[in-house]
Amino acid sequence: MNPTVRPAQLSDLDALVALENSSFSGDRISRRSFRHFLDTEQNQLLVIDEPVRAYALILFRRGTSLARIYSLAVAPDARGGGLARALMAAAETCARDRDALFLRLEVADTNQAAIGLYRSLGFHPIKQLAGYYENGADALQLEKRLERNTRASASVNFYPQTTEFTCGPAAAIMAMQALRPDSQYSRIDEINLWREATTVYMTRGHGGCSPHGLALALHTRGFEVRLLQSSSQAAFIDSVRGEHKKQLVELIHNDHVAKLQQAHIPSDVCAINSGALREQIDAGYSILLLISTWQLNRNKAPHWVWLSAMDNQFAYLHDPDVDSQDHRSALDNANLPLALDQLNRVLGYGKKGYRAAVLLRERR
Repeated sequence: MNPTVRPAQLSDLDALVALENSSFSGDRISRRSFRHFLDTEQNQLLVIDEPVRAYALILFRRGTSLARIYSLAVAPDARGGGLARALMAAAETCARDRDALFLRLEVADTNQAAIGLYRSLGFHPIKQLAGYYENGADALQLEKRLERNTRASASVNFYPQTTEFTCGPAAAIMAMQALRPDSQYSRIDEINLWREATTVYMTRGHGGCSPHGLALALHTRGFEVRLLQSSSQAAFIDSVRGEHKKQLVELIHNDHVAKLQQAHIPSDVCAINSGALREQIDAGYSILLLISTWQLNRNKAPHWVWLSAMDNQFAYLHDPDVDSQDHRSALDNANLPLALDQLNRVLGYGKKGYRAAVLLRERR
């Protein structure tokens, strides 16, 4: 008889906590976190039996084609009975139902039984994760393509932004490290990039990085740089409140434009879409891309990501903004697969839909 898989309910909370404690000696999900997952529609918690004998927790990233099996547990006295395989099949169905095309998970690299199960289900290793667990043990990240046979490189080190206003520098660090694999970057590099590229004012808080400022900062670091934008306006100017602040933003913008011209950095006003970006990827450029976060997290804010790769169906983003409070990690933000129509929807910010991309490659 096949096990019956069902969505978890709040009444399963005690059983879930008990199962977690009996299954793992470390890296346990807390009672509070289980309640969070049960209350959040963005996640899916599947269980078998009542009281719960096994569970699988799947996380989904809004606006992308990625799903991640965050945790899977089977009661010690129920192992070997096919519960894990049943949960994995249900998790894959759930991912497909939510239009995910990539399913990822992590497993201890010494757990050969689990690795064998995942391989038999079509998963393949994509990355070794050193010191992944609390006890310092290593893990293996595996992935299954649910439909199309597409991949981006997972080898680049992920760099998360360390402040709420340094997404541009963090994205730039990942792009620079991809072009110069032997380079090492730290938080002081992140902050220095921000100091050079900031627009002084944003809608609130510290200033964000303008495309012109990022282009100049990367030029001074020896890269060949090119700037694409949908208009010649000062970036983010429509979101700045107060005439005095707008004047300062315009002042910095005009200074950046003059310096771009002095450095002979190409700055083109043109259409920016998936087709144009694919052409630049094929020309050898790495791309810092300005997007609106609305499609990803329902916050209307300008945000920089690194467009690491593209193919005929997907764009792959490294998003430096890791929300640890929502149980996210770099594994959820690296190589985010966006269908090309999804990519076109996240491009642009503000009422006028201002678009920008900073292109960089080694000088030729």
